[in-house]
Amino acid sequence: MTRIMHFNAPLEYSYRSTRIYNNGLSDGFHSHPHYEVYYFHEGECTYIIGDRVYSLEPGDLILMHGMTLHRAHPIPDALYERTTLHFDPSLIRRSLHPDRISELLMPFDELRNCRINLKGDTRSEFEALLLNLDQLSANSGEFRQERLIVRLCDLLYFVAGICRGIVVEHRPSSEKERHVQHIMGYVDTHYMQDIGLDDLASELHLSKPYLAGLFKEMTGSTIFKYLYDRRINQAKLLFQFQPEITVTEASRLSGFKRLSHFSRMFKQNVGCAPDLYRSRLHQTQ
Repeated sequence: MTRIMHFNAPLEYSYRSTRIYNNGLSDGFHSHPHYEVYYFHEGECTYIIGDRVYSLEPGDLILMHGMTLHRAHPIPDALYERTTLHFDPSLIRRSLHPDRISELLMPFDELRNCRINLKGDTRSEFEALLLNLDQLSANSGEFRQERLIVRLCDLLYFVAGICRGIVVEHRPSSEKERHVQHIMGYVDTHYMQDIGLDDLASELHLSKPYLAGLFKEMTGSTIFKYLYDRRINQAKLLFQFQPEITVTEASRLSGFKRLSHFSRMFKQNVGCAPDLYRSRLHQTQ
């Protein structure tokens, strides 16, 4: 049975979730300030992080610096089993000696976003750590929260050990992946400019209908929805790292020509107006 546990601290863990993926409810790229550990158990799924496209295999471990735009795209109504862990790095910084923090968070701070396929004993041990964390979550005994943080640190140390000496390199495994990665790379470079299908067709030397259909097939999103999600994500980054920036300036630097359009798209994407998002963001810091 799938269990999602929410901690008092900024930490969320969902073990072996098999919830049916509903495009109508879950469509859209997203980002978040927390780091993420994602483990793929079984099914068919494409995972998109920034301008990278991964066709997942069982045993795939994905580590994410959450502010990069990302989303999963499993086959609709098919089995999709995964474990996800979101945590605020400040939780680790409060729990460990300063000398140990950098090595524990290295996979997220330096590699930022990567996929590693676990095999053999390494895979078995990691899956045992995931199960152990889930089992402890059902325990309501004394020092439960403290024990969970210790288990979390143990899991992250295991991940850090796997990542030592790793060189992140991603080569698309198919021509379709290569084309989609090219589209995303173009959008990431030109999101401040007007982008049309004509521009992409000329860049990739492919027809517009093929481009549009391919992107939808591989990501579950349209090219223009991805473009607007990319622009909104840029605005969220500006609000986070430039506290004094105005909504008007954030709109312009995110590629929107009209402030009213930016405000409408931001509220549709995020759930609140950009000025309210900015004020809430810095109230919590």
